[in-house]
Amino acid sequence: MKFLFTIGLWCCLCLPLKAQTSIPIIHLEELKNRYTQANDTTYIINFFATWCGPCIREMPVLNAFYEKNKDTKTQLIIVSLDQVGYAKKVAQKLSKLKVKAPTYLLQTNGTYDWLPSVDARWQGSIPATLIIQNNKKVKALLETPLEEGQLEMYLQKLGL
Repeated sequence: MKFLFTIGLWCCLCLPLKAQTSIPIIHLEELKNRYTQANDTTYIINFFATWCGPCIREMPVLNAFYEKNKDTKTQLIIVSLDQVGYAKKVAQKLSKLKVKAPTYLLQTNGTYDWLPSVDARWQGSIPATLIIQNNKKVKALLETPLEEGQLEMYLQKLGL
């Protein structure tokens, strides 16, 4: 019995971890249900794509923000705008980038007619970050790559 336990432990510790091979696919209404709840949580929804250089460059900033805030009333949600057929590639890229925040791949109809339902000001550029605090009726849209400390500065300016 000890032998089997030792072998199992060795396998867990010594064999390389396999990259994440799937990512949850979500429809817009499901996504909106996650961040439109009437509570005191501040939701930060970051929209990105694996083919977007600035999106990938800001991931370390988002990772650090998530690690710092994961046990607070500030919830980071990362949403891929890649095509659903690239789900495995998206999952592998996120694994390589060590993304731990809740991440989804948005299922769309291939057009961008859904953008105004997220925010009427959004023209579709990415990376885009939506900040929402429903109880305080705060909604902000940032259509720029985030740099270190920038998200915290915006939250402070918004009184969050």
